[in-house]
Amino acid sequence: MTEKSTAQSFAGNVSALLAIATFAWGIYTYKQTSAAQLEKDKADAIRTSETRRIEATRPFLDKQLSLYTHVTEIAGRIATNDETFQAAKGEFRRLYYGEMGLVEQAEVEVAMVQLNAAINAQASQEDLGVLALKLAHACRKELAASWGTNAWLRDQELQRPQPKP
Repeated sequence: MTEKSTAQSFAGNVSALLAIATFAWGIYTYKQTSAAQLEKDKADAIRTSETRRIEATRPFLDKQLSLYTHVTEIAGRIATNDETFQAAKGEFRRLYYGEMGLVEQAEVEVAMVQLNAAINAQASQEDLGVLALKLAHACRKELAASWGTNAWLRDQELQRPQPKP
């Protein structure tokens, strides 16, 4: 073989190797880009799903927020025995036997039952105050779980795992 044919053969081999390397690099970058895009798509799908869940349950969440706010205000009036005490007891019972059953979860239900029992037993204002606070705290925790946010939780509550809605 002559030097010219050896050089041509070498150049041909180098060209083939460069073409193979370029092709392999293309496959590698395609796979990396595809994997990154797949992860981004998964994250987007999860975010979209959560947004849709919140929007689909929005009427329920709004009603729950409204009722929880209202019942904690009524419990506060009962606990402080102000001039609206009798009216507050009646309003509490109306919610207890009515609308709260639509939106309350387990912890709020327990707190409502305990406060109702204390009202029926004519408990002391101190006991009513403790139970009113317990109801307010249960409402806050359930709202945080329902809305899927920790913004309403205290620091010590953040350390405990929250139940899924």
